[in-house]
Amino acid sequence: MAVFPSAPAVQEEVAASGLREPGVRVEYQPEFRGTKFKCPRCDVVAAQSWATVYRKGMRKTPTTYVKTEEVLSDLGISTCEACTAKCLWFEGQLVFPAQVSAHQVPADLPPELQRDFEEAASIAAASPRASAALLRMCVEGLCKTITGKDKFESAIEVLEQQGIPDEIIIAMDVVRLTGNEALHAGKLYGSDDGKTVAILFRLASLIVNWAITEKAALKDLIDKIPPEKLEHIKERRQKAAAKAALKTPRSSL
Repeated sequence: MAVFPSAPAVQEEVAASGLREPGVRVEYQPEFRGTKFKCPRCDVVAAQSWATVYRKGMRKTPTTYVKTEEVLSDLGISTCEACTAKCLWFEGQLVFPAQVSAHQVPADLPPELQRDFEEAASIAAASPRASAALLRMCVEGLCKTITGKDKFESAIEVLEQQGIPDEIIIAMDVVRLTGNEALHAGKLYGSDDGKTVAILFRLASLIVNWAITEKAALKDLIDKIPPEKLEHIKERRQKAAAKAALKTPRSSL
């Protein structure tokens, strides 16, 4: 009986199940003209329908009057498909119901800056431009308070020398430069919106966390180390630094 070689196995590519991949959280924050978001009235993520608002009037012609109809593009009314309640929007911002700010004051924010932060949070939805202006003042004051410097630019340089992440330095420089431009132009920040305000809130919290909260936690950790062990660690580090200095070639004069 002849024996035939078995056919080569066919390897099929199997799609990954995705069970090990972390889920992506979607916030569904209320957004002007958004088709789906978390309803400010019932707190449920649901589809939203929009009503177009018109302004009607009369226009005179040489012989008679004609009716006119103009779309008010900066005004809108959204209706939640879950609860059927309506929300009023103006110039891209939610007017009714008033949103409660989700921005909590960082626990270690210096007391003299808490008022600016709280005020910025209370008006973030109603006036993003004013909120952004207050937050810029808060960020600048925070950096000056932490470093003891009188100028924002000098404070940023000190924080950079202390090792604050480059991303935070870049963000602070943007705050400083846009602040100078607005000051010289004599105007309130004209292009600020809800996204800008959210970034500024986040920036202020990151600075507080890095420069105050984490440093205090590290100091508390070091204070709990027994003195004899801490002295041994210091001596070992000094010896290591001395060896590294001997290995470093001196530049020729």
